[in-house]
Amino acid sequence: MIVFGLVLMLKSMTGYGRAEGATATHLYALEIQAFNHRFTDIRIRLPKALASMEHELHRELRGRVHRGRFDVQVTEKLLGEIPRTLRIDRGAIEQYVGALRELQRELDLQGDVTIEALIGLRDLVSLEATEVDLAETGMVLRQLIHRAMDEVESMRRKEGENLARGLEGCLTQIEAALQTVEARVPHIVEAYRTRMQERVGALLDAPLSDPDRLAQEVVLFADRSDITEECTRLKSHLQQFWSILQGAGPHGRRHEFLLQEMHREINTIGAKAADVLISPVVVEIKADLERLREQVQNIE
Repeated sequence: MIVFGLVLMLKSMTGYGRAEGATATHLYALEIQAFNHRFTDIRIRLPKALASMEHELHRELRGRVHRGRFDVQVTEKLLGEIPRTLRIDRGAIEQYVGALRELQRELDLQGDVTIEALIGLRDLVSLEATEVDLAETGMVLRQLIHRAMDEVESMRRKEGENLARGLEGCLTQIEAALQTVEARVPHIVEAYRTRMQERVGALLDAPLSDPDRLAQEVVLFADRSDITEECTRLKSHLQQFWSILQGAGPHGRRHEFLLQEMHREINTIGAKAADVLISPVVVEIKADLERLREQVQNIE
């Protein structure tokens, strides 16, 4: 079965993206690494001063993804000198000077409180770094997370093309194998009849005396070994698999469900048919289904 446009639809769950941007004071780099995951798992690491932005960035990324693990890391680099503000605690200084002078009078101490002594007190006089402009930084980081995610998406689409070719090959092989199984179905009962006649004849060392009893056994076997419905359902699942591949994503979870159903049908076919020619074909189909399962685990 040829499916046009198939390679354009799939996306893998692995990829990498990076983007840089700057505010008036800092240069920021944002990296995203995407991995396989059954559900959606987003982990964001930010500089301490930007911790309050985690929820906002999480929401931005969540709006673009469906499945997979995403590790996001933001690093910052200062542009130029750190802007600082001189902070003087005038109230505390007045209390400090007053208390020292009172102690000086009570104990008749020499000396005086100087400006040099006051400057050396960290809690009274300090230079504090200017706080980051969260509004400006937030705007820059929102742009960066989308630019980095664009790179991730580009890598995931390219990998999706390779996955699509692998899936197409497995599906084509399963369809061909299933045709072999269906072509064999009409001959299963007749082969059983022949085996039964040979075994009974060998045991009795004489022609079969009760052909009606053999006919009944063959009818019962035909009923037990009928795999027509299982083949029909397996073909239907294969058609659904193709259809999902042609549609818009995400695809992975729906494919995983269909593969479970296909495994169930092929197991039933193998158990019911009990045919020496069908059994190796069933093994081949199971191997292809397992390869499909491994590939589907990397599809968004």
